[in-house]
Amino acid sequence: MRKALLAAVFVFATITAFAQGQKAPAQSAPKTVEQRAADITAGMAKNLRLTPEQTKKVSEINLVSMKEADKVFKKHKNDPKKVASEMEIITETRLSRIKDILTPLQFSQYQQRREEKMGVPKEAQTFPASSGQGSSGYNEQYNN
Repeated sequence: MRKALLAAVFVFATITAFAQGQKAPAQSAPKTVEQRAADITAGMAKNLRLTPEQTKKVSEINLVSMKEADKVFKKHKNDPKKVASEMEIITETRLSRIKDILTPLQFSQYQQRREEKMGVPKEAQTFPASSGQGSSGYNEQYNN
């Protein structure tokens, strides 16, 4: 169960970190759920080169997912097992919905970056081939 909780925490951190190139200054006020969802969407739009239509759909998914995650953390703050199980559902639903919107290449790139953020070794990544030939320009731009 600890693995599930750890995975849930990494997923939430990945969602939040996806749009952040640099850490926010410690003195700034915490961002709202809406601001965090907008930041994630902006990062995805830029790094995955989303179309305006994709951006709108992904924005809606990110906002709903972030709101659900926020509710779960508040509701079950003293029950890590419940947080982990509910976050797993939220994450899987979000990934499924995003996969339906992105092209196969975009989803592969998204999944690769997500797994890197979670610390998944290259050998165990879902799309290890996508980190090879032909994607160096993308990786350089994406990691900046």
